Amino acid sequence: MDIFHKLKEIGRVPIIAQIGGFRPDKRIKSSFGGSFYSKKTEEWPKDKDGYMIPIIQIYVPEVPNGEEYFGNKQLIQIYINSKKIPCNHAKNGEGWLLREYDTIEDMQQVETPNECKIYKQFQIKWSKALKPDYPCWEESWNYLDMTEINESDELSDKFFDEFDSHTFTKVGGYAAFIQSPCLGGLEYIFQISSEEKPRFMIADNGKFYICKSKDKGEWFLAWDCY
Repeated sequence: MDIFHKLKEIGRVPIIAQIGGFRPDKRIKSSFGGSFYSKKTEEWPKDKDGYMIPIIQIYVPEVPNGEEYFGNKQLIQIYINSKKIPCNHAKNGEGWLLREYDTIEDMQQVETPNECKIYKQFQIKWSKALKPDYPCWEESWNYLDMTEINESDELSDKFFDEFDSHTFTKVGGYAAFIQSPCLGGLEYIFQISSEEKPRFMIADNGKFYICKSKDKGEWFLAWDCY
């Protein structure tokens, strides 16, 4: 079996976020930039700099095979600090916040406080990508001996032409690193990219990689940009 057949075997089909671009549907609960759900007894999250900014809400039953990534959780929410991007490899609660819920019973949609209405709000539709993701060049060495490709300009061109990864917001697949792998041994779960419609920008057109520690299953955020 040649090296490219082996690469195709490790491809993973991601779940792609369609952010807006369709008629709003009251049944859709996944959203970008706001329209988040909250328990009646729950306050909007704050940190030392005040109200945190809502980025993405993932209603897991709307994500194909969502339980593969989020287990028995039904709702995942991401908020960030209002003044600065979290440090790389920031643990949940350190400049960002991931909230997860087992059920949405007794939850209601809440208005985003004016202080943190930063991004335009859109519903999200989730769908399986039409083609798989593949690990980037550096990450591929974790799975295969890439020496054969490394020593051939023709094979290298073929790799970079055909074995790429979806760059926008998605669940699963492989992280579409801008620089080089930056997870530091953490397990990648989903990716939040800079997105034009909600006017969401991470530094210079960067990406957040939402990850878990492999030993304790704790949530971490890594990121890179151009």
